[in-house]
Amino acid sequence: MLVKNLNKMNTCACNYKFIILTLNSKYCQNTFLSSHYNWSKYQRVVLPRYISNGSVRTEKSRLKQLLMKSLKFGSMAFGVSLLAFGGYLLVFEDDDLVQKENKNIPFVIKIYERICFRIEFYHKLFTIPATNKLLPDSLPDYYDKPRYTLVLEITDLLVHPEWSYSTGWRFKKRPNVGYFLERVGKIFEVVVYTAENGYITSPILDEIDPKGWIQYRLSRQCTEFRNGQLVKNIERINRDLSKVIVIDWNMSWTQLHPYNTLIIPRWNGDDNDNSLIDLADFLKVVFANEERDAREILNEYKQYEDPIKAFRENQRILKKGTKDKEEKENEIINIEDNNKSWFSWIPWIY
Repeated sequence: MLVKNLNKMNTCACNYKFIILTLNSKYCQNTFLSSHYNWSKYQRVVLPRYISNGSVRTEKSRLKQLLMKSLKFGSMAFGVSLLAFGGYLLVFEDDDLVQKENKNIPFVIKIYERICFRIEFYHKLFTIPATNKLLPDSLPDYYDKPRYTLVLEITDLLVHPEWSYSTGWRFKKRPNVGYFLERVGKIFEVVVYTAENGYITSPILDEIDPKGWIQYRLSRQCTEFRNGQLVKNIERINRDLSKVIVIDWNMSWTQLHPYNTLIIPRWNGDDNDNSLIDLADFLKVVFANEERDAREILNEYKQYEDPIKAFRENQRILKKGTKDKEEKENEIINIEDNNKSWFSWIPWIY
């Protein structure tokens, strides 16, 4: 009956709601439906949303029914999950739980302790590495081995990630990477400790280090999660901290061991960058013949914003001073030679 009445009079389609107009159509700015329009098409497309069993369904009632269904299925899923978790706590017992659990406590307290144990277990699973020793024990002292361990980041230190619509993510190799790794690989135990995932960094390291100068690779799975940040715990690499040198650009990643870290500027993909050559020279000159604590040596360069640039400037001044000294010595030698040649006839008198 409603459809027949609507078909005989003008009807406004404002927001898909049917309003029977008693006034002239010129007061409404929207399109009107009358009997000379294709009413059957409009009835087929729009009316079924709101007309059911001879009554008009509002948008509010439809959303209410949808919400009730969501709550119903959500409650069912939560109940099943809770039941499964409770059964897991009651049935499954691993060695750590058996050793820690007190058998003489009430059943309710036992369930509570098991819940706390599981929460602590999964928290550790996602926040700390699975082992306390990320690297094997170092060789005994009577072996010929490097004095220091060099820990490097890969992202924005050796390679730079770039993204485009056509290629997606790609990693750009830093200029002179091969030279740097070969230079430091001969005098250091080189370890890559990165915050990236291992399945991403492993093929990249295979590409930039075909000769295998990098002895160990540690990825995101070896980092810790503290206060919402990834942290590299150098104590877990199983090396004497007085012999560990960390090269990185992100201070938050190495916040636990700032005295072992040398912060250098982040590489942004510049093709004309030659900082790795200066970094290799810096490490070789400063640490190759040293037996001191690495933290004391690094502390001397922490006062500079760019330690490598400061080292380069110091080397330039040193070379200039050495050159001036050699020139002065050569002048003195030339003067002495001239004096000898001027009085060379004197011995012949005697």
